[in-house]
Amino acid sequence: MKKHRALWVIIIVIVVLAAAAAGVWFWLQSRLDETQQAHQTVYAEYQAMTAAADQVTLTVTEDGSAIGSYDMQALGLRDDLLQKVNAQFSELDRMPDAQFAALPLKDRLDWAKLGLKPAATVSPDLGQLDLSAVLADLQSVKRTAAQDAYIDLVDGVYTVHEEVAGDELNVSAVQEGLQTAAAGLAVTPSGAENVTFELTSVDCYRKPAITTDSLTDTPDSLFRTALAELEVKVDFNKDSEFLPHGEETLTSHDLASILDLDADGKVTIDEKVLAETISKWATKYNQYDAPFIFDSWVKGLTQIDFVTCDYLIDAQSVMEQIRAQLLTMESGEVDADAACYDKNGKPFSLGESYVEVDFDNQQMTFIKDGRLIVNTNIVSGALNGHQTPTGLYEAHGKEHDVWLKGDDYLVFVKYWVSVVGDLVGLHDASWRSNFGASFYVYGGSHGCVNTPEEAMVLIWNLIEDGTPVLMHGQNKWYEPANGNPYETKNPVRGTTSDVKVEPGTLVLTPGSSRIEIHADDVVAPKIETDTDTDTAAADASAANPKPVS
Repeated sequence: MKKHRALWVIIIVIVVLAAAAAGVWFWLQSRLDETQQAHQTVYAEYQAMTAAADQVTLTVTEDGSAIGSYDMQALGLRDDLLQKVNAQFSELDRMPDAQFAALPLKDRLDWAKLGLKPAATVSPDLGQLDLSAVLADLQSVKRTAAQDAYIDLVDGVYTVHEEVAGDELNVSAVQEGLQTAAAGLAVTPSGAENVTFELTSVDCYRKPAITTDSLTDTPDSLFRTALAELEVKVDFNKDSEFLPHGEETLTSHDLASILDLDADGKVTIDEKVLAETISKWATKYNQYDAPFIFDSWVKGLTQIDFVTCDYLIDAQSVMEQIRAQLLTMESGEVDADAACYDKNGKPFSLGESYVEVDFDNQQMTFIKDGRLIVNTNIVSGALNGHQTPTGLYEAHGKEHDVWLKGDDYLVFVKYWVSVVGDLVGLHDASWRSNFGASFYVYGGSHGCVNTPEEAMVLIWNLIEDGTPVLMHGQNKWYEPANGNPYETKNPVRGTTSDVKVEPGTLVLTPGSSRIEIHADDVVAPKIETDTDTDTAAADASAANPKPVS
């Protein structure tokens, strides 16, 4: 019996121990499962917050339109944010589940003893904030600077222009606003906390420095200041050596009775007072029955005594010039040159096309449409009663291949232009080898203007009926030094040999001519005839020669 009882005790003890062991095993297994599940939760939370760090964005808009979205990397905050996320989790927290499950039992149970700590919201350190990418995008937008209020004077009217608001960035305000907005960027256990920053929510644009309310000047104050310093000078016949010239001045004192400012900011001019002043000045500088002042190509400005006109100041033109100057309210200078008028009160000039024959220098110049075509040496009439007449004439007909007949000569010319009736004209002279200088003294023409053929053909082709022909000079005996007929006088603009030759100019032999030929000149072709026709024309002309002086 005692043996049986001991055995039962042993069996019972074994059963109890086995039951206890089973209970412990089941408890431990349950504990390990709970620990693994808790770690999975923590690890998932760590992964979610880590991922969210790359999802946090700052979106910038302007008037509702997106400028751009910037993640933590672009803002320079990613590393700091990840460090702060990691700091909330231990090394075991951040361990993948499989790796955690492989840890010793004690390490897992010790981890579980620490208990679960809820993760907190993590915000970046704004000291690391880099706004360069945001500002670059904002400044890449085409923007308009603000305009200050100002007053200007245009066409005699002072106008106040109000300030204009622009959209040029106030960078400091924008940066401050972005920094404030960035403070809302965060990572939470539930995900990313994003922020949208509307640019116009802060004082984002530069404002005009001057507004209409802060203007220190007014149209009236500007006008009075300018008037006190205003002065207009008028130069009459400034560059004329033949006409009376001088300077008259409208001082600020004079102008105080002429200028005023109306309520609309418009500068007004008492044109009656101004006109009276100009009229007095014009009377002083007008010149009547004065020799015509001609701009000779060789001599420069020259008085032509046999052509007279009234040199009058155009008072209306001077009035308009002064008026335009006054409307600027700035001191200035006005030129007032008298112009030539005929006895009918009409402007007089030779125009843009004319021929000038200069007896003094034995040169002829042909100007067409304001351009020099020919300047050539010539031989004018002999001084033994055959002088070429001075005067202002017109070309009135031209002929080709004619005989010229006089009392003691009969010569053939290719190109003839009538100037003084049918007796005096311009023509080639194939019998001469020298032109210009003083050859007229020793062997002048019978009154015509002898011209080198190469110059005469161009004149003949281009001249039109009605072209003025001005022939002037002393037409007196000239004794060259040492009896050298090649010696010339010293004209203001030089002889043909002294004149600078432009590219494309044909320069002929000394004693001949200089011809300006431009590429765009439309020159009529030289008349060419066959030998039979030319001979017939010459025979016909010889049978009926042209009588000339």
